[in-house]
Amino acid sequence: MVENLKLFERAGGLQTSTNMSGSQWDAPFGWAPLELLAVEGMRRYGYARDADRVSEAFLSLVLEQYRASGTIVEKYDVVRRSTELSERIRFGYHSNEAGFGWTNAAFTALLDELKPADREQLLRGAAAKVAPAQ
Repeated sequence: MVENLKLFERAGGLQTSTNMSGSQWDAPFGWAPLELLAVEGMRRYGYARDADRVSEAFLSLVLEQYRASGTIVEKYDVVRRSTELSERIRFGYHSNEAGFGWTNAAFTALLDELKPADREQLLRGAAAKVAPAQ
C-alpha cells in the first residue's frame, strides 16, 4: 500500500480504487472500513507518519461534513471532500445512508489512535491536511 500511496491518497483520505467506473466502490469514493484497514496496516509496518496523514485527512472530511449536516454518512467522495454523491454514481445505490455504523466505528477507532495533541487540533476544526501533489 505504501509503495502505491500516490495512486490512492487524496485530500479526504484514500480512494477505494484508481478506476472511475461510476460504481460506488471505485474512485473517487472512500469507505470508512477500508480507510481503517489501510491505516492499521501502515501503523503495523512502521509507517506511522503516512498512517497519521491519511487518518487525519479522512477524519477531517467526516468531521467537516458532520459539522455541515449534523449526520455521519456511509459514503464519502475523498477527491472533492464531499458527501454529495448521487449524481456521480452509476452503479450501486444512490442514497447516502445517515448514521451508518461502520463509519461511526471507523471514525472512533481512527480518532482514538491519534496523538492527543493531533486529536485536539482535529476536533477544534483545524484545516485538513492536503494529500501530496498528484
